[in-house]
Amino acid sequence: MPRPTRVAIDLRPLARGPSTGIGLILTQILEELPPRGFQFIGLSDRPLERVPTSELIEVRAKGSAGGRIRWESRELPEMLRAIHPAPDLYHATWNHGVPAGLPYPSLLSLHDLIPWVVPDLVPWPKPALLHRWLYRRAVSASARNAAAIVTLSEASRRDIAAHVPGASSKMDVVPCAVPRWFTPAPGEASASWRARFGGEPYLLYFGGFDPRKGVDLMVEALARAFPDPSRAPALVLAGTVNRLAADVAKSAEALGIRVHLPGYVPDRDLAALLGGAMLFVYPSRYEGFGIPPLLAMAAGTPAVTSDAPAVREVVGDAGLYFTSGDAAALGSLLAAVTRDPGRLDALASRGRERAAQFTVQAMAERMIRAYERAAGNRGGSA
Repeated sequence: MPRPTRVAIDLRPLARGPSTGIGLILTQILEELPPRGFQFIGLSDRPLERVPTSELIEVRAKGSAGGRIRWESRELPEMLRAIHPAPDLYHATWNHGVPAGLPYPSLLSLHDLIPWVVPDLVPWPKPALLHRWLYRRAVSASARNAAAIVTLSEASRRDIAAHVPGASSKMDVVPCAVPRWFTPAPGEASASWRARFGGEPYLLYFGGFDPRKGVDLMVEALARAFPDPSRAPALVLAGTVNRLAADVAKSAEALGIRVHLPGYVPDRDLAALLGGAMLFVYPSRYEGFGIPPLLAMAAGTPAVTSDAPAVREVVGDAGLYFTSGDAAALGSLLAAVTRDPGRLDALASRGRERAAQFTVQAMAERMIRAYERAAGNRGGSA
């Protein structure tokens, strides 16, 4: 019986509090690949509050002063070289962080190129120009050092190939999957969310709050769709509340639109939250994939999204689209679809069918092929 393939893997995204899209992807890798012949040694810059699987051999944590890139250049190489016996492969999971000169090959997960392609939509630390330069240098060096690269969509693959020298020849696409734990919620669970927000189905957004997400667009669009705000459905904006979220809520209230900020919603409650919604709206101006609309479709909630290429790649023909950044177009869609129950039912049905194509089995098979490609191309990390 062949021995398991030992993989050192960067788990820093899992140590960052509430789960993120990258955290979801990492958890799926750690759950799906061990039964298929892989063992993982986790690395982080801080302890993990919760280890997502018992299949990890161990988790090694070592902090440092400074930010992500400094840790990747100082602590990470030492930690990788201290693993005995040496792993067969290192998986850098957070867009950069592949040291040069490792004695074994590396795989880089470059989920998207958002800070490179649309830097004006990214809330950079100050000084912004310095951090943009550091990011580009880190991504370019990691892509050069990696034996193979994976990304989440064909749209991201095109961006990376256009901007990162040498990346296109060693890149594979591994889309995210609907998690095993995610199933449509029973009706009473969704009804409890409706009761919190006035007793009727609502318009829902969930995700992060930054300028790229375009959440402010929803307020103007809803005001256009319902000139009489008393007839408008409530607007529910779920996610960790920051200043931008609070400002959007104030704008909605000033127009007489009912708005609710439930804050971060744990994974176990997402299906019920989605099930209580009339419509899921995703106005993001740019994405590398689109996990929120994927989960909305899996929950049977109709989706209206921007026409960002990666989002269209996920949603396919199962949603309705508007031109990114166009509040008038979104308003027209909302006015039409919220008054058409038959259309909503058809979208919900197509969404469930579409989401069923994004399976953890397919994700695991593609990721294993990427690991095998990296292991067979040792030159990238030399």
